[in-house]
Amino acid sequence: MKIVKIIGLFCLFCLSFFYTEKVINISTEQDEIMISIKEIAKKQSLNPTNAIINNDTIIPGSTGKYIDVNASYQAMKKIGYYEPSLLIYKEVYPEISIYNNYHKYIIKGNTNKLNVSLIYILSNLNTLDNIINAENIYNIKITFFVDSSFLNNNISIIDKIKDNEIYNYGNMGKYTKDNLIITNNIINNKAGNNAIFCLFLNKDESSLNNCANSKMLSIIPQTINYFNLKDNLSSGSILLIGNTKELNGIIEYIISKGYNIVPLKELIKE
Repeated sequence: MKIVKIIGLFCLFCLSFFYTEKVINISTEQDEIMISIKEIAKKQSLNPTNAIINNDTIIPGSTGKYIDVNASYQAMKKIGYYEPSLLIYKEVYPEISIYNNYHKYIIKGNTNKLNVSLIYILSNLNTLDNIINAENIYNIKITFFVDSSFLNNNISIIDKIKDNEIYNYGNMGKYTKDNLIITNNIINNKAGNNAIFCLFLNKDESSLNNCANSKMLSIIPQTINYFNLKDNLSSGSILLIGNTKELNGIIEYIISKGYNIVPLKELIKE
């Protein structure tokens, strides 16, 4: 009899718990705060977009997002009313991403925004003042890839351009394991960013493998001058500056077409 009573009490407890939880859930679903959160969640949900792969090249996709309904509700329930600033978002990463395809060449940045990047290979001091003056005039930032031999002999140059993104150009575009370790360490320790990009003007399987093994993203840009810029300018373009004497004209043309010039890391962000 005792066992039967215990079993009966246990079943009664379970039923009571189940009923109470169901009542709470129904009450929550009918709460005006929850209704408002669910309505906005339907409108603001954004699915991720996979990166586009074509043989050995890749174009970044984009991260999706959704509103964490329950977490947002708990945050707003504390104040007793719906407050948009308390919405809690969660990111959804694309299944096919540049970050699981290091052995591909990135040929373009994210195409969802009117952004482009200007990059420059720094291998001497003759052009640097031109670039810095142009940056100051137009309030933009150009991304530098620095030749490792030049950097080893001019480490103090980083102090002059450390407000920009700075990356490793290897030894005239050739990347070895030793080069990546030594030059990346200099950049990582002295610049304001981590050396996460390799730059290629031509495809190079050996260098690509070395960069991929170091978890670095490999970029192939479009080399531009003022006369071919029109044909190479589109959302996500990665533009390599050839002649700094044309830089002001190039920048003015890009801006006149409604594009923003952003650092490389921002351009390829998924």
